[in-house]
Amino acid sequence: MIIRKAVSADSKIIGHVHSIAWKQTYQNLFPKAYLEEDSPEKREEEFLETLNNKSISYLILEDNSEAAGIVKLIFKQQTIEISSFYILEEYRGKGFGTKAFDFIKKLTADKTVILWVLENNSAARNFYEKMGMIFSGETRTINRGKDFIQYCYTSACMKSRS
Repeated sequence: MIIRKAVSADSKIIGHVHSIAWKQTYQNLFPKAYLEEDSPEKREEEFLETLNNKSISYLILEDNSEAAGIVKLIFKQQTIEISSFYILEEYRGKGFGTKAFDFIKKLTADKTVILWVLENNSAARNFYEKMGMIFSGETRTINRGKDFIQYCYTSACMKSRS
């Protein structure tokens, strides 16, 4: 598996993987009508709009030259937010997420990593906790066809996971 920074030529790959993996992740959580509003084209456009923004970076996780997942990072002064972290279903449980976290850990050096995860997405919460992320105590409500609670996780303990 390799992890590399996405470039403009990757726009279709980013759009496809982001949309498909996102729908796979939330198929039993978000309303069907809300999920159907998403598309590879919408995700491709979102990616292309960020290309000139130096504070946003996309990573592609590849297995034998096939895209297996994507990560979207937002760099701020003291933090790096993992805004999107999606792996296609057929690649889950094979170490891609762990390798991606190890890669992110190397990128972060002295910065704190944060991410938001749905309260009822226990699989993701368990994974992030296994990676050393901890619930910060902060929550927010988002609307994805109906209201959902998200928990903020932080890397306060992540640096010690080696």
